[in-house]
Amino acid sequence: MNILLLNMPDYLPFISPQSALKAPHLGLCSIAASLPPGHNVYVGDLVNRRSSVRESIIQAVNTYKPHLVGIASMTFQYRTARKIAQLIRELNGRGDPPGRPYICLGGYHATLMHQEICSGEDGELFDFLICGEGEVTLRELVEALEGKGDFSRIAGLSYKEDGIWKHNPRRPLLDLKTLPLPDRSRRIWSGYAYHGTPVDTLETSRGCTFTCNFCSMHHMYSTTFRTYEIPRVIADIENCKRAGAKMIMMIDDNITLNPKRLLELCETIVKEGHNDLWYWTQVSSRGIASVPELSRAMAQAGFRSVFLGIENVSKRNLEQLKKGDIVEYNKKAIRLLHDNKILIVGGMIVGNPDDTYEDTEENFKFFKEQGVDFYFDQILTPYPKTGIREELMRQGLVTNPDDFTRYNGFWANVRTKHLSDKELEFVRWKLHREYYTLSEPTPLYREVMGTLGSTYRGLRNLWKKGQLLLSSERAVFEREMEGYRRVNEYL
Repeated sequence: MNILLLNMPDYLPFISPQSALKAPHLGLCSIAASLPPGHNVYVGDLVNRRSSVRESIIQAVNTYKPHLVGIASMTFQYRTARKIAQLIRELNGRGDPPGRPYICLGGYHATLMHQEICSGEDGELFDFLICGEGEVTLRELVEALEGKGDFSRIAGLSYKEDGIWKHNPRRPLLDLKTLPLPDRSRRIWSGYAYHGTPVDTLETSRGCTFTCNFCSMHHMYSTTFRTYEIPRVIADIENCKRAGAKMIMMIDDNITLNPKRLLELCETIVKEGHNDLWYWTQVSSRGIASVPELSRAMAQAGFRSVFLGIENVSKRNLEQLKKGDIVEYNKKAIRLLHDNKILIVGGMIVGNPDDTYEDTEENFKFFKEQGVDFYFDQILTPYPKTGIREELMRQGLVTNPDDFTRYNGFWANVRTKHLSDKELEFVRWKLHREYYTLSEPTPLYREVMGTLGSTYRGLRNLWKKGQLLLSSERAVFEREMEGYRRVNEYL
């Protein structure tokens, strides 16, 4: 059987230009490695084909002639996933197989919204949906399509029987010890990089025990934390290096839930001589602050940048988000990371129910005072099935409940009790510009990123300052937002 696995090209517009970051999809390589032997499996990561999505899909379908197409999609990417399913049907006829490949949707959106997808018009686009982790479910689906199993017995699968959708019970969480290394050799397109540096992704654990009510993670993994054994992680690092990586993004949901384990991993990376790479990962301030020696070990292992979930400086908002009072942890974590020359991408969430302009600005002031190197400021987003969505809906603060293409943290889908959604977008844009875009890079940024990075940012800021000399602030804002509205318009 020929199997084509596709990842969506959609990206978050405010992280970096789409040409700057092309990070590979790890899940599809993990699924490819878990499929039964004897099949031809092709991983098509459309982040490397953003300028030619339609043409690339047509070429892949015509070249590999898949019997099964698997599509991975997050919520904000779902519009593109729908279009791809429609295109594949048009290429191969609109009827049922065998005239065309089976189409299976998986990932976060299928996990969160499989009932809604199947009960609406979109149910005609797909033959199967996978809810939860996909490695074993897709393997059993492939076996069933070969006549070696029964759809009704495949946990985590949604399928059609006499034209009616059936939803099987969720699959228990997988034992990570049973999963083989991701098969990166199945990729059909190359070009993964961050500002020209070859990049790859791996995970050392899955899940998070925190109960933040703005996060949908628990729908995929519940509130659990499962880890790979450290020798397996080292083997995967070696796998990434063989694939050409110079930078590795560890995409764990919360790698610092067990700080002592991360400390051991860092020591092993150094021992095995793999500290010649640039590592990036997401950390919690509690995890970093609780083990002071961890930041030093991370730096020695090659961790030169981290994403730190600072979230907010307001105790009221932190309580609303169910983060706990982490302000002092944030300060300590920032100090420890910077003492060890680790760049910080600070996560910020604004647009909470009671936020005013002044409340929002307090967060930017905090980031500036603490010397955060990069700002990742998002607007609170009412993701499907999250606790915060229910709260905001009850308060009448959700202004866009249905257009999920805007659910990426960049657009305002909510209002506060003091700011409309449009004003919220402007306030976030204005403060980001004042406190980050037009400000000088931090000393650590200059030291780590070097002349090239500082020069690029300086030229960009000079251009942006020139814009303000020629136009009003509101006019510049409207022009920029109009440009962002065209982002992720594929097919």
